[in-house]
This record gives sequence, C-alpha cells and structure tokens, in this order.
Amino acid sequence: MAQIVIIGGGPAGVTAALESARLGAEVILIEAAHLGGRATWHSLVPSKVFLSAAEALTAAHPWLENPPSRPDLGTLRARVRAQAETQSQRQRRALSQAGVRLIEAVARFEDPRTLRLEFSTGHSEHLNVDRVILATGSEPIFLPGLKPDGQRLLAPRAMANLSDWPEHLIMIGGGVTGSEYVSFFSQMGVPTTWVTDLPTFLPRAEPEIAAGLVAAMEARGVNLYPNAPVARAENTGSGVRVTLQDGRTLEGSHAFIAIGRRADTDRLNLDAAGVNVTRQGVVVDNYGRTSQPHIYAIGDVAGPPFTVNRAQAQARLAVRHALGLPTPPLETIVPVEAVYSDPQVAQVGLSEAEARHLGRTIQVLRAEWDQALKAHLSGHTQGVLKLVVDAESGRLLGAAALGNHAVEVINALSLALQAGATLAHLAQWAPAYPTLGDLVRAAVDGYGV
Repeated sequence: MAQIVIIGGGPAGVTAALESARLGAEVILIEAAHLGGRATWHSLVPSKVFLSAAEALTAAHPWLENPPSRPDLGTLRARVRAQAETQSQRQRRALSQAGVRLIEAVARFEDPRTLRLEFSTGHSEHLNVDRVILATGSEPIFLPGLKPDGQRLLAPRAMANLSDWPEHLIMIGGGVTGSEYVSFFSQMGVPTTWVTDLPTFLPRAEPEIAAGLVAAMEARGVNLYPNAPVARAENTGSGVRVTLQDGRTLEGSHAFIAIGRRADTDRLNLDAAGVNVTRQGVVVDNYGRTSQPHIYAIGDVAGPPFTVNRAQAQARLAVRHALGLPTPPLETIVPVEAVYSDPQVAQVGLSEAEARHLGRTIQVLRAEWDQALKAHLSGHTQGVLKLVVDAESGRLLGAAALGNHAVEVINALSLALQAGATLAHLAQWAPAYPTLGDLVRAAVDGYGV
C-alpha cells in the first residue's frame, strides 16, 4: 500500500488526506497546532461569520421599519468560536472515519526521506517517508512599524477577541481581506478609512468590477487613500496614529493591518530536503511536484493566489499524480476568485484586459443586476455581470460580476467555462425563475425581465 505523509492540517491538507484515503493510500496527516489551520481558527471562518452577520442584517433592512444597526460583539465572538470548533470537529471525524492517522507535532526535514517530529511534550521522533505533500499554508505579512498588538492595532487573528466596536477604523491594505473587513465595518456603521500603497484597491479583480466595489464603499462613507504607502501605525493609548510615507497622518480609534500574506515554510527546513523555494513560495511543476519528485506542495505554501478552492483542487490533483493515476495538469484548474463584501465581487477565467493582451478577438456581453426580478425581490439591484467570449468560436473565456450573491452566479459560469461552453450553450440554459441565473440570459439575449 502506498504511503502519503501530509504536513499541514488546513483545508488543503485535510482535502489531500481524505482524497489519499479514498484512493486507497496509507495516510499520515501532521498538524502542529489546531486541526483546520489558520483558515478555520484565524482567517476564513471568523471573517465569514462576521460577513454572514452583516449579510443577514442587510437582507432584513427592506422588511423592517427599525432594523438593528449591528449585532452584539459578544454574540459574534461566541459564534466565531462555535463555528471554528464545529468545523475542526467535522474534519477530525471525517479523517478518523477515513482511517487517516493524525499526528500533532511540528515536522522538519532532516533529509529528503526523513522527517523529525517535535511534540509539545518536548520529545521527538523520526519518520521515514515515501511521498510527502506540503500544505502548511500562509501567514500574514507584518513589517517594522506595522505590527498588530491585539488591542488597537488589529489583524484577522485579533478579530475573534474584539471587545468593543471601533469608533473609527483605519484599514491598511487594499486586497481581499481589506475589502471584506472594510465592507463589514462600514455596514456596521463604523466610520472607516481605507488605505493602500497601490494605485487601485483590489488589484487582482477585473478593473471595472473593482472600481464598482470602491464606488459602493465611497457611497457608504468610506474615506479612500490610494497610492498611500504607510510608514508606521502606533497605538497612542487613546487611539491610533497612522503615518504615511509622505508625512501625512491619519487618526482613528483602531487600525487593521492586512497588507498581504506569504507562504509558511519557516519550520519545514526545506534546505535539508533539497526543495527549491522562492519569495513566492515552494516551486512546483504543473502537477504540484517540487524539485524533489516525491515531495509535492499545494495551496498557499506553493504561492498565490491564496484561495481555499484553488488549494483543494490542487490537493486532489497532486494526490492522484503522487499515486500514479491519470491526472490533468494544474493549468486546467479554473478557480473562482471571490470577495464576500457587500456587494460581492467574483470572477473566473480571463478578464477583458487579459483576453485582449493575449491577442484574442473578443465580444463582451453585459447585464445589469436590475435586469433580474430576483434582484428586485431582494432589494439589491446594484451590480453588473460581464461575460468575455471568443468572437470567432463563441466560447466563454471568462466572467466577472459585482452584486448581491455575485459569487453564486460566477460559480455556475465556472462550470460552463470548464466544460468549454459557448454562447449557443448559454442561450439554451433555462435556470429556475426568478433567480440571479436570469442575468446570464439577460447578458446573452440583451434583455431581462
């Protein structure tokens, strides 16, 4: 029986372990902290609890004369803990039922075929390995002068302990995490300032869609500072002072630092394993293999974009390849990128600019959110759907959306894109009515009712 050792118990590692067991391998999963990883305990699950609360309140507003402005923070903190514990327990049960051996220890390579396991009790032991999958994830980037203190200088990890609503939040970072928490705090009625060192916010998003989100935040009263690198953020005792590199200062009650993430490789001792690493992460080929053919890397540790759905897809593919099964290359994976802000941002495949840069002759089809009856029923009519289509073949190349539940619309289109669907296929689609699927028909047909 083939043996696979997986280092890291986050979403990618758990998926790799379950897929390995399903395919008949002997599986050992090594996790240094809490099963579920940072995604469950510090980033993804906590943020989505907060965003779900904001979504529920927003959904209720059209129907209540005096809707609540914000939930109790104690209730939110308890919900975060409960959801994280439940998710971790679900993963533990699934692994146990699959016959996966779970080891709670820090794993370090001593050579390409030997791991040293260091336990919290202080003792250690060695493990000989046949095939290894690295899934240690990523960790937040903090710089000198830009470090959280868990009190007024916040980061995603500190959100589960937030005891008081900020009087004025300064968000430092214009990526996905920054976008989601700016959306959350502004929905909760917290005056918010949003700062990024880049010319635009949400730089990975399709430009028109990102601009739409920024406009929505500005309309909600968010103060915007693009092209504004931060030199330092200080806790003054009664508030925070954020100093920009050009000398300007911003004052608030709290600052949130979300300037990026990096692959977490520090404890692996990859030099001893002979595995190549760059600033982006572990170097892998199109099947997840590292410079050592028996060692694979998946998810955030193999570099951006840092999304769970991409990591889980990589996990399934790498496991199959490690076991010698027929496997498509990584480039065939077309993951949805999503921002769970209000309104949501989602995209898949090529953007309009990317397609033109590649020299493709394209057709861009659009539908406004208010062309769907479902949007009017929910009271959320602002948004747009864009389809990028090859002008010659009619094949769908990409899609992007901004709007309430935009992620669900793009999820459906990701399957169409993966299957090689054309405009002719989309024209035959008959989604349930009324749903936001009607937006696809509106884009294809040019009208919606």
